[in-house]
Amino acid sequence: MGRITNKLMPKFIADLHIHSKYSRATSKNMTLEELDRWADDKGILVMATGDFTHPEWFKEIKEKLELAEPGLFKLKSQYKKKTIKGTLSETRFFLSTEISSIYSRPAPNGGNRVYRIHNLIFSPDTETVEKINTQLGWIGNLKSDGRPILGLDARELAKIVLNTNPKAAIVPAHAWTPWFSVFGSMSGFDSIEECFGKYAKNIFAIETGLSCYDKETELLTENGWKKFDQVGYEDKICTLNPKTNRIEFQNPKKIHTYPYKGKMYKLKTKRIDLLVTPNHQLFYSPCDFRKSPQFYLKEAELLFNKSKRFKKDGVWIGKNTNYFILPAVKIKHGSKYYSGYRIKKERKLPIKPWLKFFGFWIAEGWTTQGKNGQYAVCLANRDNSLLSEMKRILESFGFNVYWDKRTNNILRVRDYQLFYYLKQFGKSSDKFIPPEIKSLSKELLEVFFEYYIKGDGHRYGRTKKGLSATTISVRLRDDLQELALKLGMSAYYKLGYKKGTPILSLPKAKLRGYKQSKDSWIIFFIRKNLHTVLPSTIKKHNYIESWVNFKGPVFCVTVPNHIIYVRRNGIPVWCGNSDPAMNWRLSKLDNIALISNSDSHSFQRIGREANIFDTELSYDGIIEAIKSGVPNQRKSALNQHKSAFIATIEFFPEEGKYHFDGHRLCGIVFSPEETKKHNGICPKCGRKLTIGVMNRVEKLADRPEIEVKSGDYYQAYNQRVPYYNLIPLDEIIAEVFGLGVAAKKVKEEYQNLIKTFGSELKILLEMKDEELKGATDDKIRQGIKAVREKRLKIRPGYDGEYGKVEIFSQEEKKEIETQKALF
Repeated sequence: MGRITNKLMPKFIADLHIHSKYSRATSKNMTLEELDRWADDKGILVMATGDFTHPEWFKEIKEKLELAEPGLFKLKSQYKKKTIKGTLSETRFFLSTEISSIYSRPAPNGGNRVYRIHNLIFSPDTETVEKINTQLGWIGNLKSDGRPILGLDARELAKIVLNTNPKAAIVPAHAWTPWFSVFGSMSGFDSIEECFGKYAKNIFAIETGLSCYDKETELLTENGWKKFDQVGYEDKICTLNPKTNRIEFQNPKKIHTYPYKGKMYKLKTKRIDLLVTPNHQLFYSPCDFRKSPQFYLKEAELLFNKSKRFKKDGVWIGKNTNYFILPAVKIKHGSKYYSGYRIKKERKLPIKPWLKFFGFWIAEGWTTQGKNGQYAVCLANRDNSLLSEMKRILESFGFNVYWDKRTNNILRVRDYQLFYYLKQFGKSSDKFIPPEIKSLSKELLEVFFEYYIKGDGHRYGRTKKGLSATTISVRLRDDLQELALKLGMSAYYKLGYKKGTPILSLPKAKLRGYKQSKDSWIIFFIRKNLHTVLPSTIKKHNYIESWVNFKGPVFCVTVPNHIIYVRRNGIPVWCGNSDPAMNWRLSKLDNIALISNSDSHSFQRIGREANIFDTELSYDGIIEAIKSGVPNQRKSALNQHKSAFIATIEFFPEEGKYHFDGHRLCGIVFSPEETKKHNGICPKCGRKLTIGVMNRVEKLADRPEIEVKSGDYYQAYNQRVPYYNLIPLDEIIAEVFGLGVAAKKVKEEYQNLIKTFGSELKILLEMKDEELKGATDDKIRQGIKAVREKRLKIRPGYDGEYGKVEIFSQEEKKEIETQKALF
């Protein structure tokens, strides 16, 4: 029935903007009877009537609705239909309509300009509606459309509404839509005051509704380096806390990908390799060598041909421990008199001696297992002093070590427990550093690294301060790069010898014609933690800093720290990300509440955006609750326990048809910065681009991007009303089944869930993960959880093309397809 019990949401949900069957492009099923029962199944208690200006619809409103509470109405019992659950609803109706105003007036910069504005009107009673309709009927044809188009200035509309009844309200609709809204890029204003003049003081709410790397760039995660299209919301990404300088691994809040055509900023030196969009934020310090470096995020286009310094290190706080646990192992009895297995218990080994052995073994060791079941752990090196040290360490662990110095420089240990643990690291081309080692503290990692370098390291240069290592294992190469970061260094790699190259360094290898079995990689460890780029050094060393033409997908992620560790062509650096909270960046909206409504044209989509109120069930109560959402008044209202605007429910803004700029016919999608570079012109056809929501926000915003705080699946900032981002339940089910939302199987599962839990919004917002287990397909449960945690991949909409949100990664989709094939 739309009432909810979540601690953040104690009262009810309201959708205050929908359309009736009399509006254009609206389902004929948008009747009061269907709205009444569907609102209940969706979880909405208060539903807008919509379109009260249409004579036929208003006639139905008066005929079929009756007063329930002051200013709210309910459907008469003879018109009610049963819900999916087989019950009758308690839906309340709220009198509302939408007016489309198209008119011209003098523009601020001279001449006349045509404005196209959509506004919502709320009315406390039918008598007020009749008076408003009478006056608007003198101006235009109200019968033509449920949302009539009138040549009426927004100031005059406000005058008519407010003079008719001061309790009536006017609210700018879908405020950022380019073509028909108060802040629209194509036909709107720059402020509420400019639009409404002296009536701006009566506008207390508006309705909302709404940078990157190339594909060769990788980012560091807890599971190693990954390209952006391989990253999921379960991955923990390596980030830098700019306040503490600490390295922290965080889950992404958003994953972005979209097609891009235009200029990219390219910077390639010996220590930096970046290819990013012009608006991408670089983490840099100005080149004032008299001061300690202070790092900031700044757009690449603003740093072109400027002196700058890049940060290459961070502070790692890992785990400290005194022991390494060699896991227990099951060993087959070797006697002919016994069958079965025995368990060899885990061993506690002192951590530092173990790290010395393990670091050296990763560099110089291997395991062997013969056909007769014999096994051994081996170590080889020409330096007998190192082998002697390894022998002492292994014997201190209780292992028997065999070393025949007369024939070779190889140590052998025949211990199945040690063999079983080390064999997972494979041959030379398979070696890696396990997570339990990479998570250790810097002090302990230094021990491991020191002995790895003693095995496979090389010192170079006149002073022998240069440090490198060589490996044919790609995974070990990547792990060493991560290790360098945690040790306060940086590391880059380059190809040594390609696979198939003759080995000439060893006499026997040369004679027998040995060749490289795999590509070899040289990792260079750099102790300097700053890299300075000057225009003069770029020219001197033939480095590259330029703008290059690009066409293809670009990627980014959003993380709480806003700084991620990326690499391109083997060269890593700290770099930025971005995720603006759009409306909160405008200080001029600090006296305006932000409401969200579905603007639905079909009953399946009612409630996809809505409002959560804690107030008395009445027209006045709802209006007061909306006013409590004004940021400058919210704290006082909440402290006095007055009517409260608890939260809004919204779809993801990137899904909107006009989130980014672009030209649909040419397939051009631009961020605001890219549009600026092209002077608002499509590079393919030469026509003007359709300017989207984000561009308009950037133009009007007077605050930088803000850090949004996350709560129990909601987002909040300062005194703003929190919001939830949701995806409709039927879309989640459809993606799991790989079907359309209209498919019979999808509808059946949707109805089963509504019957079980009561309503769609209750399922999406309130039901605990444990409660959903067993009640539905587990992939549906996982999909709901992914939406709540915002573990999604989003491609922004542009020029009338809806954005696309993917809940499951490609790997997860393949798994779903496999399961479908099995059943």
